[in-house]
Amino acid sequence: MAKARKKPSGMWEIGVRHPSLPGGRKYFTFDTEEQANGFGEQWTTMKLAGLPPPAELLKPTGPAHSLGHVIRLWANSGLAAPSQFSALGSLISEVGPVKLADANYAWLSSYVQRLKVQNNLAPNSIRHRIQALGRAIDEFARTNPTLTIANPVRLLPKGYSSYTALDQKLVEASGKTVKEDVERDRRLHPGEEERIIAALSGKQRDDRERGLMLTGGNALLCMFQLIVGSGLRLREAYRLQRGQIDLEAKVMRVQSSKQWRGKVVFRDVPMRPEVHRALGSYLSTRAMLPAAYLFPFMEEEPDMTLKKVTQRLSDRFRIAFQYADCTDLREHDLRHEATCRWLELRDATGNWMFRLEEVNRIMGWSANSTMAQRYASFRGSDLAQRMWATAEPGSATPAQGGAAA
Repeated sequence: MAKARKKPSGMWEIGVRHPSLPGGRKYFTFDTEEQANGFGEQWTTMKLAGLPPPAELLKPTGPAHSLGHVIRLWANSGLAAPSQFSALGSLISEVGPVKLADANYAWLSSYVQRLKVQNNLAPNSIRHRIQALGRAIDEFARTNPTLTIANPVRLLPKGYSSYTALDQKLVEASGKTVKEDVERDRRLHPGEEERIIAALSGKQRDDRERGLMLTGGNALLCMFQLIVGSGLRLREAYRLQRGQIDLEAKVMRVQSSKQWRGKVVFRDVPMRPEVHRALGSYLSTRAMLPAAYLFPFMEEEPDMTLKKVTQRLSDRFRIAFQYADCTDLREHDLRHEATCRWLELRDATGNWMFRLEEVNRIMGWSANSTMAQRYASFRGSDLAQRMWATAEPGSATPAQGGAAA
C-alpha cells in the first residue's frame, strides 16, 4: 500500500493505482497523515475485493481552467456587449490567475468586499464587474456541458454591491469614503435654457471679457435645441444625415445607438414646433446632400471614432453649461428633461397627448420598458402649481378647512 507524503503546503498526499484510472494513478490530498493513510487502506481493500473504482474517478479531470481563460473566451465570443470590455479587462488583471474550481461563493464574497474596501469602487462599478464575470462563467458552462460548474454569481443576494455596515467600518478605517450610487434627476431650472442658448449663440456675459466661441458655428446650438426638444441620445444626434430630416412631414428618421452585433434599427421621432424651427433655421444656413451628416462633428478630423466625437461634444457642452452658470448640468441630463416634457405634453383639450407606449417609442425604448419611469423627474413645484391652478377661488386651505367651528 502506498504511504502518504507531506507536501510543501503542509497537506498530505497519497497516490493510488488502478489499471482503469486515467494514467493508471491518481493523487488525493488530505489535511492530516491519518486521513491520507486511511483512504489508502480503503482503496487497497476495495481493490482486493475486485470492486471497480467510482465512475467519477475514471473520467479525465482535464486542464485546470483559470478565470482569465474563461473571461477571454467570453470577450472573444462576439456575444459580449462593447460596454463590457472595460470591466472584462479589469477582471483579467484582478482575478485572471484564479482557478475556476476555486471560484466559489466564499471567494466571490471576499472579492466583492475587496472591490469595496481596497478598490473603493461605487456600487454600479462593482455590478459591472460581477455581471460580466457571471456572463463569462455562464457561457463557459454552456459550451462545456461535460463540466459541472456552479456559477457563484447567481448565488449573490440582492444588494450585494451596496456597502454593508462592516464594509463601511473597513473603508472608513482606511481613510476612504463610502461610495453610493448616484441617481441623476437633474432638470433645467427656470432661465437655464435661455442662458445656454445665449451662450451657444456667442452672447457675451457682462462679467466676462468675451463670448463663448466653440467649434462648429451654429451646429452646437442646433444640436442642443434638438436634444432637449426630442430626447435623442448624443450619438444619435451627431450621426443624423440630411436625408433623415423631413421638415414637411415633421419627422426625423433616427438610427438607434443602443444596438450591437451589427444590428441597425431606426425609429421615427416627431418634431416639436421648437425643434422644427431650430432645424429649419439651421438648414437655411447650409446646403448639403441627403447622405451628408447633418452636423459637421464626425468630419472635423480624418478617421474620427465615435468615442472621440462623443467625448469631444460632451466637453463642449460642459464648457457651455459652465459659461451659462449651469455648473452641475450634464449633456445626458437633457434626455431626462426631454422625457419629462414628452410625458407632460397636453393637447388643446388639456388631455395627455401621448400614451406611455408612444413615449417609449419616441425615446427608443421597448414598449414594456420602465425607462420612462426612471427618467421622469417631476418637480414638486410644478405639481403643486398644476393642482392649485384648478382650485376654486376662495377655497379653504387644508388648515382652514380642518379648523373647528
